[in-house]
Amino acid sequence: MFAVRIARSDLSRGDARAAFLEAHKAYLRSAALRIVFSGPVLDEKGLAVGALILAEVDHLEEMQRFSAGDPFVRNGVYGDVQIYRWEATIDNRSRLIGCPGDV
Repeated sequence: MFAVRIARSDLSRGDARAAFLEAHKAYLRSAALRIVFSGPVLDEKGLAVGALILAEVDHLEEMQRFSAGDPFVRNGVYGDVQIYRWEATIDNRSRLIGCPGDV
């Protein structure tokens, strides 16, 4: 199954974001979690106002444990984090430019 984490940034914590950005990226890249997509959510000015992770999991608890260990979560960069089970109803990845087909 898929799990999605939707995190909204605490915009008053820009200092923490900068301080823990590299640790956050390293955590995502080295995760045992099977991440399908991950990236920031940007406002119209290009400012990161949150982030989204879509991962393949056996149990929702995997995403919950992973999220709890994220340096951004542990250090209050995100003001709100929600984790849900996600089901695709449309999958057009194979039609996207630059996408290597079925992942």
